[in-house]
Amino acid sequence: MTIGAAAGATQAAPASATRDANGSAAAPVLTLVVAYARNRVIGRDNALPWKLPGDLAHFKRTTLGHPIVMGRKTWESLGRPLPGRRNIVISRDAGYVAGGAEVVGSLPAALAACADVAQVCVIGGAQIYAAALPLADRIVATEVQADVQGDAWFPELPAGAWREVSRQGQPGENGYEYDFVEYERQAR
Repeated sequence: MTIGAAAGATQAAPASATRDANGSAAAPVLTLVVAYARNRVIGRDNALPWKLPGDLAHFKRTTLGHPIVMGRKTWESLGRPLPGRRNIVISRDAGYVAGGAEVVGSLPAALAACADVAQVCVIGGAQIYAAALPLADRIVATEVQADVQGDAWFPELPAGAWREVSRQGQPGENGYEYDFVEYERQAR
């Protein structure tokens, strides 16, 4: 699972997310919501490698009201559907059942299921982030200022493809300093 907006901030998708210049329905804004360490670690033993209540609150504010797309391992790490969000789980197992969530076989199928919304949030894990990064419009990240041990990583951002648009330092928690950072795509 992943996390990432400042206290009290709300995240709205750009107006272009629902209608293009001609008034036609446009593709949803694809937002990756992630928390990663300096060494890009996002997980260890199917769990977050830190406990950051401020980050969890930020994650909730960022994703509430939007469909969330995740892989099977992320779903299983949550243990339940996240309320106030349409939960979509990607699994290659056609018979996989995720109580309280929709199961699809691929990222394209998940995105097709969300074609009528303004914004879709991808919340992990590593394989899903890697598949979604080339398609993403926005990244809402929590950057943890530490190197940690892990077994799942967030990909490096391609040089010149992303622009940092905001950075908000947060009070340290449980021995970790971290920032909420937003990136917008520059070029594909």
